[in-house]
Amino acid sequence: MTGALTWLDRPPPGPLTAAEDGVDSLAGLRHDGLVGPTPLGEHAAVDLLGSPEGRASLLREVLLPGSALARTTAVWVHTGRLYTRRAELVVPPDERVEGPAVVHRQYLGPGDVVPIGGVPTTSPLRTAVDLLCFVDETRAVAGTRALIVTGLDVGAVRDELLRPGRHRPARRALGLLTQVETPPGRRSSS
Repeated sequence: MTGALTWLDRPPPGPLTAAEDGVDSLAGLRHDGLVGPTPLGEHAAVDLLGSPEGRASLLREVLLPGSALARTTAVWVHTGRLYTRRAELVVPPDERVEGPAVVHRQYLGPGDVVPIGGVPTTSPLRTAVDLLCFVDETRAVAGTRALIVTGLDVGAVRDELLRPGRHRPARRALGLLTQVETPPGRRSSS
């Protein structure tokens, strides 16, 4: 009903954007599927957790100057999979920073970082290469599979690992990439 007194109606409640672990009703919200965990140890509405932009926005506060979300955190932002307890960042090697996240020092080339919801995040290709080169085998394979399922071309990953002039542990990474290409539950015939 519209009329002269509609301004007296209460506005609709705002969206639930976050809930701390100390909230009494958090268990109920979790049980009802309304909130889920974030890498910062908090909980957020599933609406925010349902998109890369929403997930990235939840991690904006851990960014340091010149940093980007990286490795398992970037997988979580891109795919919603491979949940981590602590955010991981990458910064240039000459930066000395401290913060609430795990910091990796690496050079970032053109195209290595993409903005997701305004939050700098390593690209899916860069994320997969870093996973295969530096992260423990189980998480590297799972994270790379998640990125491939969401559209990353496995051939592009292989090409990047074989590109001349790259100083990366390519032998290990290529072995893990073979595991990524092998469907789960099947063994490769090597």
